[in-house]
Amino acid sequence: MFYYVRRFEEDLDFLWERFKKKLEEEGFLLIGERIPVAIVEREDGIVADYHLLFICDRELVAELVKIDPNIGALLPCTGFGYRREDGNYLGVSLPSVAWKIAGEKVAELMRPMEERVIRIIETL
Repeated sequence: MFYYVRRFEEDLDFLWERFKKKLEEEGFLLIGERIPVAIVEREDGIVADYHLLFICDRELVAELVKIDPNIGALLPCTGFGYRREDGNYLGVSLPSVAWKIAGEKVAELMRPMEERVIRIIETL
């Protein structure tokens, strides 16, 4: 799996704001936010209010640039959220999996950041 996702009963807008606040409290930079689609119908139901959040760790970027100055092609990490009939979901991409194309050293450097973001989602 290239992502971690968790279902919540709480309102997505409420969760989203708490998620962003906790990320900032942990020292992450939030460098962009988008809601690209309002409603998508799928065979297994409707996905609504799809949110994207672009998350970066300044100190980690400095380490990654030492390995490869073109690492910006993979930045930033992405948080996401959406509504479904069975609840609201928050998740994050797993750079330790998705970024393996940049090499094992890059993937390993991403693991602590990834674990911090997962821990934030789990505490919401």
